[in-house]
Amino acid sequence: MLQQYNDSPQESSLGEHSVDGLRSDKLKEAALTAMAELRAHGTAGIKRNLTAAASLAALKDRLRPLRGEFGRFCAEELKISPSYRARLLRLHKDREHLPKALAWAESLNHPLAECQSAQNLIKVVDDWRARDKPAKPKPDSRADGSNQSKEIMAGQERRIEEVAALVKNRDKTIEDQRFEIATRDSAIADLKRRLAECEADIVALRDDLPEEARRQASAALSSNQEAALSRIAKRYHWRMQDLRKDLESCTAV
Repeated sequence: MLQQYNDSPQESSLGEHSVDGLRSDKLKEAALTAMAELRAHGTAGIKRNLTAAASLAALKDRLRPLRGEFGRFCAEELKISPSYRARLLRLHKDREHLPKALAWAESLNHPLAECQSAQNLIKVVDDWRARDKPAKPKPDSRADGSNQSKEIMAGQERRIEEVAALVKNRDKTIEDQRFEIATRDSAIADLKRRLAECEADIVALRDDLPEEARRQASAALSSNQEAALSRIAKRYHWRMQDLRKDLESCTAV
């Protein structure tokens, strides 16, 4: 059981390559992927929490020279609060003790042995560290229940804030795409208008075809004499395709 979370993919990757040798954008991508996977499972799972914690720790070390960049990225891109960020970093710091702490918790049927959130995993490690200390007097059950209710409410509020941030980011993306489409449609409409104006100018600049020239052009078209038809078009400032179309329409009528 312990092997399934003891070696996370993120920590294995960091072991093969030094943090200083990785580009910060790769570490940011790894952190985004790890947090998305964690959220997709309700922020639960030993391996997922350790992977997310390791990615944050690696990113923090990489961005340490850039003052404020790590906090900004966590808030704007990862959408996590400073307290949740600190909790994951604390979990990464305690990762070496986690297997022993979980084994100890299982052997004692610890109430948090099966709970796999970052906060509960840290609590198990803390209880494991304090296992040999004298037990504290049991707190009043009513106060304990009140504290648990507050913790649950605080967790729900954090979740609501995270979801609201994701929705806001999605709405901004949709609005940007709508603006891009509107700008593109406006540019296409402008090009169509300018093309129509050019076509009108071309028609206005060409000369009327005298009857004799029209007869010669019709004969050249009928006998596929392209050179003769081209000379007539140039003489009267017509485009070949316009002259051909005009002659064909007259023939059709």
